[in-house]
This record gives sequence, structure tokens and C-alpha cells, in this order.
Amino acid sequence: MNDKKTEIIEKIQSLYDKYGIRSVTMDDVVHELGISKKTLYQHFTDKTELVSAVMDRAYQKRKQEMERVMKNKKNAIEEMLTYYELQLKMIKDYKPTLLYDLKKYYPGIYDKVTSRKRKNIYDSVLLNLKRGKKEGLYRSELNEEILARLNLMRVEGIMSLGIFTIDEITSGEFFREVFTYHMYGIVNDKGRKLLEKNIDKLL
Repeated sequence: MNDKKTEIIEKIQSLYDKYGIRSVTMDDVVHELGISKKTLYQHFTDKTELVSAVMDRAYQKRKQEMERVMKNKKNAIEEMLTYYELQLKMIKDYKPTLLYDLKKYYPGIYDKVTSRKRKNIYDSVLLNLKRGKKEGLYRSELNEEILARLNLMRVEGIMSLGIFTIDEITSGEFFREVFTYHMYGIVNDKGRKLLEKNIDKLL
């Protein structure tokens, strides 16, 4: 992807985040970015292609950020904490209008976005559970596939059921309870001692 196209995509993403997808027309894009329609259509044949490109770019940026911050963690427990912090950031950045427009007007792209997000959440927890077992910190008998799916269900449920407000979900107290609830369910005695020794520092 060339620099000009990337610049256009990132500027349009900020418009979508602020106003939603439906309300931002191709004319709005041209006006806001200060480019000609010819330039815009040199890169994107229509709005559907543009929306898809914006979602793909957002996905790549999130993936790169996750890979960067998850790198070189000392152990599975520290890695899991970082994963939970990333999930909290994702919740804080949640844009309900954008996702509503995506689901209603671009269902194919919405399905692609949802599928990738679910896979990333599942894979991240699955790899962490396997690492924790290998390091002798998690229960050897735990079923990592089931727990990774349960975690995915919990993440999606928190966001969609309306039981907690965004303010509650993003509070320090909520974060601590969810993290410790998950960790105490998967650590063995060795992992529990390490967790309790470092819990205040970690959180």
C-alpha cells in the first residue's frame, strides 16, 4: 500500500470514528481531505471498497500493536495481564455507531471484522494457556480450547448484554476483579504463589 493511500485511509478512519460510516459520503471525504474526486477514485472504486480498506487498516494496526506490547513478557501471568490491558483499551475505543453502520449497511465487511476479532481473542488466550501449562504455572489438566472459547464468550457478553456500563467496565475495580477471577481459575499452586507475590505490582 502506497503512502498516499495509507494517509487517505487513516484520515477517513478518523471521520468514521467520529461520525459513523453512513453519514460520511464520498463528497465529504473529498472535502475533508482536500483532494479531488479523481484522486480518491484512483485508489477506491466505490465506498464499499473504501470501507473495507479502512477496516483492514484498523485491523493491521491493532495486530501490530498487540504483537509489540505482548513481546518479551517474563511469563504467562504477566503476558495475560498485558492481554487484559489490551482488551480494556479495545473496550474504551469501542465505537457503537461505526459498528452499527457496518452491520446494517456492509454486512459482509462486518462479518469479516467480527470473525477476525474473534479469532484474535481466541488465539491469544489459547497460546497463553498453553504457555502457562508449559511453564508449570497453570493447571496441567485444564482444557485450553474450552477456556479460550469461554473467554471469548465473556468478552462479547460484557459488551453486548448491557449488564455493565462502559464506565463500570473500564474502571480499575472491574479490571482487577475480572483479571483475578480468570487467573485464580487457571493457576496451580506455583502460579498462585507467583500471582499473589506480584498482584499489587501487576495491577
